[in-house]
Amino acid sequence: MDARIIRCAQSQSQLVVHTDAGCVATSWQVRGQEMLALPLALAEFVKSQKTGGIPLLYPYANRLRTDHFTAAGKAVDLSRDAKLKRDANGFPMHGLLIRWPDWVISQPAPDELEASIVWGDHAELFAAYPFAHTLRVRWKLGQGKNENANQIAGQGVNQIADQSKHLQTNPSADQSALASTLTVTTIIEADKGQDVPVSFGWHPYLVLNDRANAQLQLPARRAVALAHNGLPISTDNPESWLPAGTQSAVAPLDDLFQLDMRGTSGVELGNSFGELKSSTQVAPASAPQNVQASNEKSAPTAAIIAQRQRIEMKFLSGYSFMQIYSPTGTNFVCFEPMTATISGLCDDGVAVVKAGETFTAAFELRVL
Repeated sequence: MDARIIRCAQSQSQLVVHTDAGCVATSWQVRGQEMLALPLALAEFVKSQKTGGIPLLYPYANRLRTDHFTAAGKAVDLSRDAKLKRDANGFPMHGLLIRWPDWVISQPAPDELEASIVWGDHAELFAAYPFAHTLRVRWKLGQGKNENANQIAGQGVNQIADQSKHLQTNPSADQSALASTLTVTTIIEADKGQDVPVSFGWHPYLVLNDRANAQLQLPARRAVALAHNGLPISTDNPESWLPAGTQSAVAPLDDLFQLDMRGTSGVELGNSFGELKSSTQVAPASAPQNVQASNEKSAPTAAIIAQRQRIEMKFLSGYSFMQIYSPTGTNFVCFEPMTATISGLCDDGVAVVKAGETFTAAFELRVL
């Protein structure tokens, strides 16, 4: 197993990424506590097609309603891939890279890892999904301001005592004011003279402790109706927008939502294409480098609040949909950032990066 480890001393965190198994992150520890869930023992997990940890779902997230479709003017035939991951109904599921082993890896800093694929250089990938481009992923550990220091469920004398103990052992850090962060940035470079559809996502399995008493905080959102097979139901009457709010984590969840990516100023955050309906529409060039910092406060945020701890998912840019997945009896919640709706590639519901342009999407996980 080729496991790359990045560490951030400042936030007391480390991330393990298995670059020979789809670049799936299998462990994210913060102050010695594991934040990710796996469905199997590690050695068995990396040999399977199961999802866990933080897997990349590329070039499409969730499922597609058919193997055959046209996107960005090209016919696609996924049936050519004999190893294609499928769901229980036989639908293509979670993309082509779940255990893809062939990445170019670099580590620019102890707390940062980068991976890339030149898609057209791999005959197996290009035969199934014939769009030549470069895919880049960056994982970055860090520390950020805790904007919810006084809002974490269960805060009181015990929490203050815990913080005081930590300050005695690490006086340079005030953990009530700082958060450990993991920022994941995904970049599509349409650098091979071809337009490239955008339909990927990620599937973070965040540990859920004390499910009976835990709370989930959800951002403003609009439900997308799904059939029993998990595919969207076509409708001319979309659901109304739901306000941000908090609910119990007890009930099982498997729901898709469109996100409101306009932020507090009414301006769309970064590269968000939630309102695009046609695959003929073109995504503009990537946002400037400072987009993430300016979006952090206004970015849609989902969170698990349990045992005086808060784990946040911030949709910084590029992600217009969120799948929430947490079956009965499990110890995890998935807030899945998605650049397009389920089966958007088949249903004419994705944006396209024009040849010569770049698309960037980013999300941030925070432990408070």
